[in-house]
Amino acid sequence: MNEVRRPTLLTAWLPVFLWLGVITAESTQTMGSANTGRWLLQICHALWGQTDGPSFEAIHFLLRKLGHLCGYGFLSLLFFRAWVQTLQGVWKTAMRRIYLEAARLAVACTFVIACLDELHQRYLPGRTSSFHDVLIDTSGAMLFTVAFMLLLVYRESTRYRNAEI
Repeated sequence: MNEVRRPTLLTAWLPVFLWLGVITAESTQTMGSANTGRWLLQICHALWGQTDGPSFEAIHFLLRKLGHLCGYGFLSLLFFRAWVQTLQGVWKTAMRRIYLEAARLAVACTFVIACLDELHQRYLPGRTSSFHDVLIDTSGAMLFTVAFMLLLVYRESTRYRNAEI
């Protein structure tokens, strides 16, 4: 009755594909900088009053790049989760090894998706393609994944210390 059910591959990978749908929707002409600049300028005016052009352009640029960093960082965490669950079903080895392999695969998958996204944007009117964005995306993936791995190590060390008491 109290049987613990392991997640299925569907529940492991569904969040990845849902987030890929979000990234795909954001990779359209509608979410190009010209369009996001329009509504972001209205938000800035509502919050801070009149915003001058150079200040707004800097804010707009930074928010868009921060969006890349966080969006792809989150994608990497979803890939990490899915790979951990997948590898647990295949490998009978220490969790530390599974975590390291899942982290490597998560960052690699995120890099590939970032490259495909920029390639896709290259052929859309009103969008630009930049390898700098791929580097930002991959940096976000590495940053989020390393931070999460450090959190896992801290949690395990805390659990180990509490077990000794």
